[in-house]
Amino acid sequence: MASPQSGSRVLHRIAHQLLRGTGRDYAIAPELQPADLLGEIFTRGTQGVRGLLRFRQPVFIGRHVRMRSRRRITLGHGASIGESSTLDARGARGINLGPGSRLGRFGIITTTSHLSLFGQGVTIGRNSGVGDFFHLGASGGITIGDDVIIGPYFLVHSQGHNFEDATIPIRKQGTSQAEVVIADDCWIGSRVTLLAGTELGPRTVVASGAVVRGKHLGNEILAGVPARQIKQI
Repeated sequence: MASPQSGSRVLHRIAHQLLRGTGRDYAIAPELQPADLLGEIFTRGTQGVRGLLRFRQPVFIGRHVRMRSRRRITLGHGASIGESSTLDARGARGINLGPGSRLGRFGIITTTSHLSLFGQGVTIGRNSGVGDFFHLGASGGITIGDDVIIGPYFLVHSQGHNFEDATIPIRKQGTSQAEVVIADDCWIGSRVTLLAGTELGPRTVVASGAVVRGKHLGNEILAGVPARQIKQI
């Protein structure tokens, strides 16, 4: 009869092989118990089955994920979408999630928010992750590079309301669109908001709660409302 230790080693090997199959190759913590690993293997397995059924390739789709304009959504090998997220890809570029990248749970992507304006969409590079409860407003376009870490409650507004004419209600003055760009190797904390036209250069770190607009060259830490550079790195 196999010992509990040998059974645990087998489960660790299975979990590691599953990780490698999705493009990840890190060591699994030895403290994880067999029950923990079984639960994770079952969850990822069912997500993988959903991915195969919807996309005919090894991707992972959580429960209750809703997609509009499915033909405009592309997922790279090993990409995943968390449960109860809604993706509306009705836009010129649709939604493109790179290999190994992840969208968290309970998130929303909007692209064409009004029938009078055909929006752009979202492109996310390789091995980037967006935390739970995100809202990406992609009318003006959103581009996120490779190896980007983004915390929960992330907000992006690539569209803003015009308000210059005091004689016309703001809601009747229309909107302006400007793409939001995040370069490779950035770390964005929780509850960060990026406004239309924001560009973050490589290795930008954004502190939790910041509201960011404008162009930032990278290799810096941004914090505050409005965000400003507090340190170069």
